[in-house]
Amino acid sequence: MKEQTLSDEQILSLFVASAERLRALVEDLSEADLDLRSEPGGWTIRQIVHHVADDGDVWSMCIKKAIATPGALVRFEGFPGNEAWAQALDFEGRDIGPAVDLVVAHRRYLAEMLRHFASGWDRSVRLANSAGEVRREMTVREMVRVLAEHLLEHVEVIERTRARRGRDD
Repeated sequence: MKEQTLSDEQILSLFVASAERLRALVEDLSEADLDLRSEPGGWTIRQIVHHVADDGDVWSMCIKKAIATPGALVRFEGFPGNEAWAQALDFEGRDIGPAVDLVVAHRRYLAEMLRHFASGWDRSVRLANSAGEVRREMTVREMVRVLAEHLLEHVEVIERTRARRGRDD
């Protein structure tokens, strides 16, 4: 997404719409289609769906923590990296239905909460590494925008994968 100023409501609309777009893109895919890769060595559509579902798990707690306890420390530890995580949680072998439902549910849930706490967009958390060193502070607005953009990037990969396979209907 180009750097531009979006209102909170525009960010939120993008945040929710990206999940619905994901659902629409994958709902008619066969099991074989879900195992297509965007490029050699790239992730399958199935792996991408599980990856973005996990993002919702991680970041929804950070967003809630920023709203409920502004300035709190969020410590990320024990994460072995995307590839090892995906392998350990068998992203390649699992059904995507519940993962898609989770992405959509996270987005709807957070959207309702963010509309309720409209003054909370500037609240933040401090993100620390496993040693407890603060690496950056991140506002709710930044987290929601990053999540929206990240999902859109993956949705675009799925769209390109479908198009290359003649499934861009």
